[in-house]
Amino acid sequence: MEAALIIPILLTFILFLTSLVKISIAEMALKEAVSDTAQTVAHYSYLSLVAEKKIQETTDGFVDDLKNKAGDALGNNDIANQLLNQIAVEGKELIPTSGELINDYAAQGLYEKVVKNKYEEKVGSSEFFSPNTITIVDHQYPTSRGNSDVVVGAENTLNIVLPFFEKQVKIKKVAVERAWSGGE
Repeated sequence: MEAALIIPILLTFILFLTSLVKISIAEMALKEAVSDTAQTVAHYSYLSLVAEKKIQETTDGFVDDLKNKAGDALGNNDIANQLLNQIAVEGKELIPTSGELINDYAAQGLYEKVVKNKYEEKVGSSEFFSPNTITIVDHQYPTSRGNSDVVVGAENTLNIVLPFFEKQVKIKKVAVERAWSGGE
């Protein structure tokens, strides 16, 4: 009779310890996947920042040419020239950079795919270690007009199933890497 009580309790305890080890493995794999993704993006973002700078210079020149042509057409009117200068400055700020476009439209999907692939390389794919439960909760791609940090934040939901007990555990990891944006 005593063994009938002790064996289920002992089995539950062993399964609980096994779950703790699995959670630790999943946490380390997620941390490594998020860190690797941030490092890779920071490493290769310099190329997009150089291209973005060239595009920005061309765009700024185009806006300045339009401003000068409009100013010439209006003659020597100080108020009109002042308004054109303000419009040109505001217009340059409204044109999105490639980093802003990547942040708004592509970063989350790109980061999610890379993090999932790196996570799966580390732990494989099973019911417990499923990469399909990973979501990107925070992301940032470096831009030439502001922050040059790469931020990748991911969350993974794990299901722990023990006798008479089922619980979801969420693991969240964030990695921040500084992108080299040139030595200016």
